[in-house]
Amino acid sequence: MILDRLYYELKIMGRWATLTPLLIVVGAIPFAFLLFALKTDPKRFLMAVPEMLLPLVGGVVVGAVITQDSALELHLTVPRKYHLTGMLRLTLVLLSIGCIALLFINLLPVFNLLYMPPQEQILFSPFQLLLIRQGIWFAPLLWCIAVGFCFALIMQGWTGNVALLGGIWVIEIVFKDLIALNDWLRPTLLFPTTLLFFGISDGPPSAVLSFFDTYWLTTRFELIGTAVVLLVLGWLLLRQTERMLKGTTVE
Repeated sequence: MILDRLYYELKIMGRWATLTPLLIVVGAIPFAFLLFALKTDPKRFLMAVPEMLLPLVGGVVVGAVITQDSALELHLTVPRKYHLTGMLRLTLVLLSIGCIALLFINLLPVFNLLYMPPQEQILFSPFQLLLIRQGIWFAPLLWCIAVGFCFALIMQGWTGNVALLGGIWVIEIVFKDLIALNDWLRPTLLFPTTLLFFGISDGPPSAVLSFFDTYWLTTRFELIGTAVVLLVLGWLLLRQTERMLKGTTVE
């Protein structure tokens, strides 16, 4: 029964919601070979796939599947409330993209394609390194999904949400140093592994550990905390039936 319900929800969300992350990963492989052929290290690009690209896709997908439902009025008349269905769809998006990111990033060290400062191999145990690898994709993915979920409901549509997420993504890349060096902005640092870790491998272990604690570990917890707050806010917005109907009409 549960599997039937999950299959039904995946079918309702559409193939694009599940295939888009897979297409990004599949497309990244030949591009990495191209970089290697051009004698360019592909590790940084491969790191960006689970840390930067898949979270952006997650935020866009969840905003669309939450606000775009042709049977929304019917959903709102049945005993099972739509906010439960909406949260189920959000969970499916998070799990599907999370599984892809998990598999991708844990295959990178198998082929010696995962970039990490050499000192981290000494400072951390294998189990700690395994947890660090999961933090690379989990925190930005959860944050982008929470932002896409919450702001799609606030804007009552997914088009404005796409523009917002795209703008945040570009700002994070262009102003990465400003965000990292500003204490107030640092909790929004989404992609430190790809954008900041390259270039610190020659520093002493103590400097690497300090850099890791300040710009990576702390910000991962801050992102997850912010995401939880946004998810609660989105859940409250999802319970507002009249607002949901108005949003589908406007869109």
